[in-house]
Amino acid sequence: MVIVGTVAASLRPDTMDKNLHRLDLRQLRHFIAVVHTGSFSMAAENLRLTQPALSKSIRSMEQALGVRLLDRGPTGVQVTLFGQRLIGYSELLLSLANEAVDEIDALRGARRGSLRIGSMAAALRQVIPDALIRFSAARPDVALMVHEGTNEVLLPQLFAAKLDVVLTVKPSDILNEDFEWRLVAREPVKIVAHQSHPLAQRKNLSVSDLAQYSWVLPPLPETDRLLLESLFRSSGLPKPVVAVETTSINFLTSMISRTHHLAYLTRANLQGSGLGLVALDFNEISLTRDIYAVFRRKGEVRPTVSVLLREIERASGIGETPPAA
Repeated sequence: MVIVGTVAASLRPDTMDKNLHRLDLRQLRHFIAVVHTGSFSMAAENLRLTQPALSKSIRSMEQALGVRLLDRGPTGVQVTLFGQRLIGYSELLLSLANEAVDEIDALRGARRGSLRIGSMAAALRQVIPDALIRFSAARPDVALMVHEGTNEVLLPQLFAAKLDVVLTVKPSDILNEDFEWRLVAREPVKIVAHQSHPLAQRKNLSVSDLAQYSWVLPPLPETDRLLLESLFRSSGLPKPVVAVETTSINFLTSMISRTHHLAYLTRANLQGSGLGLVALDFNEISLTRDIYAVFRRKGEVRPTVSVLLREIERASGIGETPPAA
């Protein structure tokens, strides 16, 4: 798909914004089908329309908006700058429409509802599964879809209404007004090593003891890593030496089990690793991992999401909390 920037100077973005109400969902679906396939013929086949009917629908959109959205070229369909801008709006509106129909159908018992959950790997070990088991028992009419990923992957999907809620650690540098954050779980975090590590049997370890070894850590600006670095600085020590950076819990535990590197893990991840990892006797600082439920700030929190969050709070022992901005 090629994005082209040649549009008439008189076709201003504010014209399109004012005329968005003139579009209907059917037209948006047609537009997205052409964008995704890069072809009017393929899109028409997928939509079970004739090409003339699809072309007429797109022309009607362009006339309503007063801009050109798509151009046919020798290499296929080209999306204009105005068309590029409309893609995000279209996908969001279509997702929200599907979400609304899904919720209504579930409420009237016409079919099973669905709940699309995005989650960081660390949240999927214990607290979230326990909560989902109870949720499924209370709401057997709702099908659960769980997607694992990082904030960089999950938050754009949440913004586009492709996910209903994301369960994750709140980034320290988040300055995004599109999302609302609510604390739902808090898990202890332990400094860990393999049971054969020289520090594994020692008691009352100090920061200087930890500073002698290299680490496997998540990339900055991960909150726990920033806290660890702050602890080293306050003790007059350089930052921890990072041997490997990773966002994968499986890779991290595998590396720690094969080396004398150090890392930190939640208690649930430590207990579930099965790789001979142990928590070191280090008590100079208490580390915790706060897990947040993230919503679209401008969206409606679905009733099924509210039920899920109550179950997560029950599983983690955290009571009702106000939204975290």
